[in-house]
Amino acid sequence: MTGVVQGFFVNLNRTFQTVQNNKPMVETIEPLDNRDDLFRYTSGRWLTNETHHLEQPFVKFDVNSLCALATGISTKAFLLTMNDGNEVIAKIPCPNSGTPLLTTASEVATLQFFPEVYVWCSDPTNPVGAEYILMEKILGERYKLIDRILQMEKELESCRFPAYGSLFLRDSLLSGYRHYSLFSDLDPTGMFCIGPSCNRAYSTSAEIPSSDIGPWTSTLEFALCAARRELALLKRYSDDQSVDEYSELLQKALLILPALTHNPHVVKAAGSIIWHTDLHLGNIYVSAEHRALIEGVIDWQSAQASPLFIQAHFPEFLRPPKDYSPGTEIPALPDNYEELDATQKEAARKAQTLAVQSKYYEMSCLVYNKPVYNAMRLDRRLWEPFTCCQLPSSGSMVPLRNSLIRLSQDWVLLGLPGSCPVAFNEEELRRHTEQVRLYHDSRYSRDIVKDQLGTDDSGWVPLEQWESTNKLNKYLFDMYVEAMSEETPAEGAAQRWPFPPG
Repeated sequence: MTGVVQGFFVNLNRTFQTVQNNKPMVETIEPLDNRDDLFRYTSGRWLTNETHHLEQPFVKFDVNSLCALATGISTKAFLLTMNDGNEVIAKIPCPNSGTPLLTTASEVATLQFFPEVYVWCSDPTNPVGAEYILMEKILGERYKLIDRILQMEKELESCRFPAYGSLFLRDSLLSGYRHYSLFSDLDPTGMFCIGPSCNRAYSTSAEIPSSDIGPWTSTLEFALCAARRELALLKRYSDDQSVDEYSELLQKALLILPALTHNPHVVKAAGSIIWHTDLHLGNIYVSAEHRALIEGVIDWQSAQASPLFIQAHFPEFLRPPKDYSPGTEIPALPDNYEELDATQKEAARKAQTLAVQSKYYEMSCLVYNKPVYNAMRLDRRLWEPFTCCQLPSSGSMVPLRNSLIRLSQDWVLLGLPGSCPVAFNEEELRRHTEQVRLYHDSRYSRDIVKDQLGTDDSGWVPLEQWESTNKLNKYLFDMYVEAMSEETPAEGAAQRWPFPPG
């Protein structure tokens, strides 16, 4: 990282504090009466690519028909709040939530493990005009109940499925889709099955054959389909250097994955399980009377049966800080804590608190859920190629290429059979080293800006904070462009900023 860039981000915290102290108060936004607001996303805005982001969650439906369905559960009400005070959750999937028809059907099947589903329909031609789920509203509040989460995850880990894919009620899966019945001890009534994956990456298209969307009965099938799917999608793009390089990397992945799937450590952690992949506090509800009792976990839409070594990770609300060290070492404050200023001390205390909570979860897995602990400790070089074939939102090929290079260099050290089937020449390694540096610089700057703006990778901001955050983003962007003016043109600096103002 250049001195100019590093100096800019070192001073960014101080600048941010000054701007925050002088920013105007944001008024509370009153609810709008326009019914169209029910169809579009109104809880926040995006700092970049906003038009695209707003198009994804837009879905139109018949409000009266939806309320009529809820009336059959209790009494007539508006917005699914009944006259007697009972409340019902109405879920209507957005166009970007996954494969039409299959996504709703799979989520309903998964919800059988948790809240009660009153009524649902995955056919968008119904009177509501969209797929929907009406389910029990779980009362309670959010709470960091790590022990209860561990208990839930232990139960999930014990439920092994016959294939990789998504869970369906057998009667709801459309004809023509392959499926596998669950083991009789897990599903004695034969109600469920594993069908095609509802992951958005596997959405059917003309380029992707139906056989490549699952279900898969072997880890090798599951792994190879990810690379084949991306290769098929590349056909829609014209030939250029980046597309050619991506295609070459995917071909190398296809050569490496078979050896990985037969590695004993991978095989041991490859059982098909269903996991909650977005377990933040907003999705955990506890009893108002007994805070140690979880009444339910919501948002299972993205849950699917996948290898344990891909599924097992820290819950989102327990994700460790960057300097976290796995193992039995107890997290402590930094050695130079007393030399830090007040802001740095507060950040250090927060990081230690999170690290201690993460450590409690990790050690509890070691004692009470050893298969999950072992899967989490699986050597990154062995599992990473399974997850890197699909490029991240930034479009960078660095993670995929890096996983393949590390394997080619450590093949014998990892105990893999024979010699590595792929190789990289000196020029490719030199270019990759430079791209890794730029990639980490970009991640470093992006993380700092995200933290100061209070946003995520997509640039989402709560609606009530939009005006002040948007102004702050523009202010910091102008500062960055000016700081970089000595070594790069304004256009180049603008491309490096995570959220270029519109």
